[in-house]
Formats: sequence, C-alpha cells, structure tokens
Amino acid sequence: MILRLAVAVFLALHGLVHLWYVVLSQGWVEVEDAMGWNGQSWLLSDLLAEGTILSLASVLYVLVAAGFLAGGVGYGLDRDWATPVLVGAAVLSTVVLVVMWDGRFDLLVEKGVVGVAINVAVVALLVFR
Repeated sequence: MILRLAVAVFLALHGLVHLWYVVLSQGWVEVEDAMGWNGQSWLLSDLLAEGTILSLASVLYVLVAAGFLAGGVGYGLDRDWATPVLVGAAVLSTVVLVVMWDGRFDLLVEKGVVGVAINVAVVALLVFR
C-alpha cells in the first residue's frame, strides 16, 4: 500500500514537472540558455511560426500533466483505468519532448532526456508487468 502511494505521488509529480515547459513557452519567466528548452523544434520550426509552436507546446504539456496527475491518482486508488491513462500520458509526453527538441545535443537533461527515460520505464513497468 505504501509503495503504491509512493509510486502514485511520483507519477503525479512527474506530470507536474511538465508544467515547467508551459511556464517557459508562455514567457512567464525569462528564458536563459541554461534552462534547456528554447522554443525551437527540429521538426516544426521550419513549418510553423514560433508563437504557434509555443502555444501548441503549452496545450500538449498541460494535457500530459493532467494525464499523469489523473493517472497517478487512479493508480494510488488502484483503478483499472489508471494504466491506459498513464501509458497514454507517457507516450504523449515522449512524443512532445522529441518533437519540441531543438535538435542540439547540449543540455539534454534540461531538455527532457530524463523525462523520456521515466516515460519509457512507466510504459515498460505498466504494460509488461
């Protein structure tokens, strides 16, 4: 029971970390190079205006945060729907992080590589348990 609740809290907190990207994309703090994400996308920057990319990122990261938060609560309460919600949030998070990546290999931790690793572990542990 304690382990389940600890995992649930971790999953919810993992989701809330995604809101940092919303803070950055909305310009609520001054972005510095050391923060990692700079609003550029290796995939979308040549296709969409920067404002559109930032708005899209905000919407998607809020969805990811909500998915992990809801999934974490569901997991803590041992609900059957928690697994597909968490797997969906993890997959969406990974896709968004990869798509929003600027294509440079500096500051990978700040750009979300640890989050991708957590997402892979979440999917692996929930799907293959």
